[in-house]
Amino acid sequence: MLQLTPAQSEQIERLQLKRDTASLVQLLGQAWPDVAEQLQARWPAFVDAALERAHQLGLKEVADQARYASLCCLWGASFETKPRFEWAAALCADPALNRALLLHQLHHRSREDLVRRAARAEPTQQALTPAGFDKAMAAVETGLAHITRGRTIYVDQPPAPPPKACDLGAITFAVAEPKPLQAYQGQDGAWRRTDLTSWAPPPETLSAPLDEARVLPVLSRAVGAGASARLQLAVSTLAACDAHHPEVLHVSAAGRLTWRGADTAKLSLTLHAPPAPPADPKLGPAGIAHGEPPDLQTVSIASCGIRDAGAPLGQVQLGLQVHAATQHLVKVRHGALPTEVWPTEGAPAAPTTALTACQLEADSQAQAAPSWLKAWQGLQPLARTGLDKLFAAWSRQMADTSGRLEAELSPLVGQAGITWGWQHEHDGAVALRVQGAIDFAALVLDLRLAGELAWGASRARVSLRAQGRSVWRMTLDQRGAAAADGQGLAQAKCSWRHPFALGVEAMATGDPALLSAGPMPEALRGAVIGECGLRPRPDGRGQQWFYRLSIEPVHVLLLRQDPLGGTQRQRRELLPASTLIDWSAG
Repeated sequence: MLQLTPAQSEQIERLQLKRDTASLVQLLGQAWPDVAEQLQARWPAFVDAALERAHQLGLKEVADQARYASLCCLWGASFETKPRFEWAAALCADPALNRALLLHQLHHRSREDLVRRAARAEPTQQALTPAGFDKAMAAVETGLAHITRGRTIYVDQPPAPPPKACDLGAITFAVAEPKPLQAYQGQDGAWRRTDLTSWAPPPETLSAPLDEARVLPVLSRAVGAGASARLQLAVSTLAACDAHHPEVLHVSAAGRLTWRGADTAKLSLTLHAPPAPPADPKLGPAGIAHGEPPDLQTVSIASCGIRDAGAPLGQVQLGLQVHAATQHLVKVRHGALPTEVWPTEGAPAAPTTALTACQLEADSQAQAAPSWLKAWQGLQPLARTGLDKLFAAWSRQMADTSGRLEAELSPLVGQAGITWGWQHEHDGAVALRVQGAIDFAALVLDLRLAGELAWGASRARVSLRAQGRSVWRMTLDQRGAAAADGQGLAQAKCSWRHPFALGVEAMATGDPALLSAGPMPEALRGAVIGECGLRPRPDGRGQQWFYRLSIEPVHVLLLRQDPLGGTQRQRRELLPASTLIDWSAG
């Protein structure tokens, strides 16, 4: 594939300009016969200089070059560089004006000057009148049509007409959100719906191009979920080319809507929030503190961007971040397990779920979340299964069937309520607000393990005990990513470590050797460790509850004191490292 260098492209443009000169000398001579007759032999050089200057001003199309050369026939070659034409120099130097707009404003200002001169001229003076100027320009356009048609292979495609004034005068807009919008507030241990402070920004009017993109945050409702927000829009025009302009285009997830011409004078555009996606079959609805992303909508107001004087308003685009105003609430209540003893006699009693509840609401409407409730109802059975596992591991290290376990182990005893949803900040921005009250005994623990250890004919009673109570109590209050110290989602966690206390007592068996325990490093004494709280869901859609409870391995250093053989040492593992509970919900 061949690619031209900038220098080669410039050379081709100049060759094309020379080729156009011959045609335009004749065309302009017919449109401006008085100027051509006055210049006589200098006429071709005059046209060539005018076209060269047009090229320097960035006018690449032959039609634009001919229109500029016509103005030179009126005012003189390179007229914008001469005194009394400072207005033309300012227009040519304005970077806000594209070439089509530049030609239009040069043409419009020139005709205005002719009108003023005609009003001051004496009846006997011979001067070009506005009508004569219009006639000359019309002749140029007719000639350009013939030249363009002779060059193109698409004979039915007419040349582009000269630009016509078409621009916006002003745009007035305001967002009106549905009222009232409500949110959950914690009051006296209960969650009640209260009205939010309404956000009603005053109308704004744009009469100049925007320096930067304008994006409006909006709270609204989805289709069928109640009243939605609206964008009140009024468009005034300075001039319009035809019924196509002005044009208003509203683009949203629902599709595209267009209004043109007089229909754009006053509009009320519905701004629907995105609908909630279906719940995940396994995880259920979106997790705690998940805000669905907004629907990014645009409203474009367009015209040709051509006005007789000044920088055009042209096209204005308003961005809209339409968030769902839905407010969510989850309430959890969870009870304690009774103290149990192993080995059990008969079938173990099933943990009661009467004190287990998990309710999810959205704007006071109950939401189905069976997987969440099922997970909370399964936490107590998981704790019971973990204790079965612990007793089995203990019994394997005890002599005969001497292993015993008495346990009070209750995870997450208490209640919690968390609410979340998109809300306006004081400055009108929209942020995800999360509030909550968590009041749990993260762990109520009292483990008592007992049994007998044997070394040869020697025996000893051994006991292990770990006890404690870990409290997870906090207030959540987060807006967006901002939260006071200790009140953010990142701090919604609780951890603990409850060490085991070991006791070893020698037993009289008739053997002279007695068993006792020696000192052990802290790392080998073992503990009950765990963590609970909120963490991001695997799918990234909000937070979920989690709970982990584990056993650090427990060792004992046995000392066997034999009157004949002296003291012998033996290290044994009483409990291996294990996980009792690994749970999540939501």
